[in-house]
Amino acid sequence: MSFAAFWSAITKNVPSDPPSGLKEALAGLNPDKIYLENVRSVLGVSASKAQRICETAVRQGLFQKMVEVVCPDGSIAASAENEHELPRSVTCWREKGGNTEPVEIATTSLSKTVYYRLNG
Repeated sequence: MSFAAFWSAITKNVPSDPPSGLKEALAGLNPDKIYLENVRSVLGVSASKAQRICETAVRQGLFQKMVEVVCPDGSIAASAENEHELPRSVTCWREKGGNTEPVEIATTSLSKTVYYRLNG
């Protein structure tokens, strides 16, 4: 999917008077990891409107919805197209006695973040 098609789809869902610098801000997004907060901030819309925009992009085949597992230190441990495809456990790192060591943590006990990927 080209940036032009992405831009066309987005402009259908934003206010008629988009903020200046919008094209540049959208071009600066990582097409492999588009978070709702990025869309909300760039477009100057509410979180619910940003979610509607992203879900519309999914339905139109522009975006692919993804989910990632976040370790307690904020690092990403795994990602998949949906929660059912995530591994049962992941390896995270924790500090103990001044050293870092790996620790297996059940995926169900960790937070997950939804993000979107631009279909290419």
